[in-house]
Amino acid sequence: MNAQIEGDDFERPIRVIMFGGQFVSTDDGETIGMSATGPDALQTLAMRLFQAGFNPDRALSLYRGGQHVGKTTIGKAAGVSCNDC
Repeated sequence: MNAQIEGDDFERPIRVIMFGGQFVSTDDGETIGMSATGPDALQTLAMRLFQAGFNPDRALSLYRGGQHVGKTTIGKAAGVSCNDC
């Protein structure tokens, strides 16, 4: 278990709701209303987050039908490396 020290910066994961195979939307106070459609919807949404200045190492928690189905980062989902930062 990792203890959080007071004053440490912690970026909580951005919650992403997946609807079917071609629509995703954020469910987060910082990013409410961001969404994407199409066959690469998660990649498109992640690229929009990256382009909006979100840390590429920030976690995305993925949900479908109210169930947690996985976790990734903005950078991995968008297909960008730290060299692109």
